[in-house]
Amino acid sequence: MNAASYGYTGKMGDAEYDHLVSLQLGGDPNDARNLWVEPADPGHKPGSGANNLKEPVETKLHTAVCAGKVTLKAAQNAIVTDWTTALAKLGLAA
Repeated sequence: MNAASYGYTGKMGDAEYDHLVSLQLGGDPNDARNLWVEPADPGHKPGSGANNLKEPVETKLHTAVCAGKVTLKAAQNAIVTDWTTALAKLGLAA
């Protein structure tokens, strides 16, 4: 698949293919349904390469699951629904 098939029209140098459910949270690395084109984050300077604020969210969710603070299913659902609010939704925002 190409970026246009995901509805992405920006420059690929400022985006990346990412897993909807991260590998840290049990996402399938080979399932096309688990891939999407992640656009550059707000405030990102065009032409400066990929910038991914989703990564720390994935790591915090993984840590919370391993510590028994949230279930794996809850973490997966929160990140799929809206990764930008996932930590707050689960009471993990610092």
